[in-house]
Amino acid sequence: MSKGHKVLKVIAVLLLAAGVAFGGYLLGRRSLKWDLEAAKLRASVISLEKGELEAQQRELQEINRAAVLSMKAEDGPIYVIGHKSPDSDTVCSAIAYARLLQKLGFDAQPMVNGDINNETRYILSQAGIDVPPVLEDATGKNIFLVDHSEYLQSTEGMAEAHIVGVLDHHGVGSLTTGNMVVYEGRPIGATATIVWLDYVNYGIEMDDDIEYILLSAILSDTSSLTTSTVTDADRKAVEKLAEVAGISDIDQLAGKLHEELLSYEGFTDMEILFSDYKEYEAFGTTFGIGCVNAIDEATAKVLAARMKEVLPEGFASKEVGLMYAEIGIRENGEKIDYIVPVDELSKQILELALPDYDEYDGVAFIYRKGCGRKTVFVPGLTDFLATQPHD
Repeated sequence: MSKGHKVLKVIAVLLLAAGVAFGGYLLGRRSLKWDLEAAKLRASVISLEKGELEAQQRELQEINRAAVLSMKAEDGPIYVIGHKSPDSDTVCSAIAYARLLQKLGFDAQPMVNGDINNETRYILSQAGIDVPPVLEDATGKNIFLVDHSEYLQSTEGMAEAHIVGVLDHHGVGSLTTGNMVVYEGRPIGATATIVWLDYVNYGIEMDDDIEYILLSAILSDTSSLTTSTVTDADRKAVEKLAEVAGISDIDQLAGKLHEELLSYEGFTDMEILFSDYKEYEAFGTTFGIGCVNAIDEATAKVLAARMKEVLPEGFASKEVGLMYAEIGIRENGEKIDYIVPVDELSKQILELALPDYDEYDGVAFIYRKGCGRKTVFVPGLTDFLATQPHD
């Protein structure tokens, strides 16, 4: 091959390589362009889907709000109120739900059914919220009940009140109405969780102070998410509320609340007995149970003895057939209950209705696996009374 031919061959090879390279470059640009277009299309689809989901969510929230907005109240405000011997769940739920109704345009006011305990007082003080006033008589008033549906646990005159709604996480009580009502009953750890769900489902913005009291109420009523009634909804509520409320250490808050709950400073023994007291009716028999908190078994034994001393006087002040004091220990994962009956009849019925106690020390029946008032004690007594002769 001549020298000239070799030069031409080299040039041809170079030109071919350059063409291939340029072609690859063009293909690369086109491929990049296609990738960019595809990414834009995907982003557009995602944005459209997100917009559709948000529109669907807003529509559902409007539907949920509409169901509440149809609530019919008579002249005057709607009083939102919990049970007697108010605890943190009942008080904080009343305040938070009254605020929700206000945001929906109702004239709603939170009320309480008696003196509040030290834990609840601490929660409200930390949130900068005043203690609601006491409602002495519900007769003729618009009432929205939270955390109960029992006349025996309600303020006076409830049977003659205009009840517009009930929010509860207990069994259905003795309440009856002649009108349509808002009714939400859920098998859940705390009424405060139901209130949180309503804020979410109605699309209502929650104020900072409401976030704090709902978080505290759930932690209180579920013993920091350890009770048998706790659900994923309660856990998610705590997670979300802590996040928006800026609470980084939930255990620290729960510990402080428990410390306040155990404090009976300034309380007489009778006030301790009735600080968390509820009455029930089953098959013609009424019974009352006062729950008291203890830090350990030594304290529980002391409190049991003190409650035994004041139970007869407390029993005489109430119109019930049976009465008990329940001293509960909820420390370091322990769930132990000391139950003190007021008299021989109460003692005999307890033995028959809940025979799985571990020990009777002459003052209290000791249940070392716990005997929760809501989950074991009341259902057990109710089931037993159902088997007895009654009118």
